[in-house]
Amino acid sequence: MNVLKKNKLKLDELLYEWLVNKKNIKIQTFQKYEHLINKYLINTLGQVKVKEISEKIILNFFINLENQEISTSICKTLLYIIKSVLKEAENRNLCKHIDLENIKFQKYIPKVNILCKDDQTRLEKYLKNDINIRKICILLCLYTGLRIGEVCGLKWEDIDFQNKNLKVKRTIQRIKNKNQTDLTKTILIASTPKSESSTRVVPIPDFIIELLKIYKNKNDFYILSNNEKYYDPRLFEYFYVRVLKKCQIKYINFHALRHTFATRAIESQMDIKTLSEILGHASVDITLKIYVHSSFELKKKCIENLVEFMSH
Repeated sequence: MNVLKKNKLKLDELLYEWLVNKKNIKIQTFQKYEHLINKYLINTLGQVKVKEISEKIILNFFINLENQEISTSICKTLLYIIKSVLKEAENRNLCKHIDLENIKFQKYIPKVNILCKDDQTRLEKYLKNDINIRKICILLCLYTGLRIGEVCGLKWEDIDFQNKNLKVKRTIQRIKNKNQTDLTKTILIASTPKSESSTRVVPIPDFIIELLKIYKNKNDFYILSNNEKYYDPRLFEYFYVRVLKKCQIKYINFHALRHTFATRAIESQMDIKTLSEILGHASVDITLKIYVHSSFELKKKCIENLVEFMSH
């Protein structure tokens, strides 16, 4: 690269070059990086000349993101991308060494909603009446904490009726369609779970096992679609929304069922380690900080237990 071009080189060129050279990663991971680069980096750091990049510029970039309450997870991924790109740039003598090891992020935990006990009871009553496989799968999520893509990815072969458990081995996701000849903007794919810990065995309550037995079909059939084609998570979400309306329950997204499961589990005295493994988290810390939202009733009960303990 000649000196003139080197002096004019902007970070956006290196970002796209880094992305194109990413190999042996899942397509959804590639698209995640692509989305984050286009949304957060190209019009900000991407416009900075590589030779002028400094720790201060990058630090200010992340301070601005935190002021916008961008999640810690997104910030960490962006930092990984920037570190990788700058390391390659340094190896090619395009910039000086920039130490980014001291950049830390405040823990921003987005507010999540859960079903209150009354709403959950009303929902379960409706689901158990005039039962069908979609209703059973909503109940399954309420009592296992499965993500929507995971329940859509379940096949009958994943259910162990004898030992009353299920194996999470795949997830259904909607990604961008890169086929230029196809007018469809997105496509559905079945892939492995998001992390190693997400591949797991989860116990199933007896009453749900009995309901599933009614609909048992061929092992290689997907449970929700009842055939060899996987079920679209968006269709399942639409069905769930209609169920909420019929129950006259204020809308909360499907992922809130996962939050609800975690909260009810804690309220029923499930230990954190067990809950973390059922949810498929890499650490107990994630379970505590993101999915467990202590209710006022639980806090009151804890205080009452403390008073009772001290009175003896």
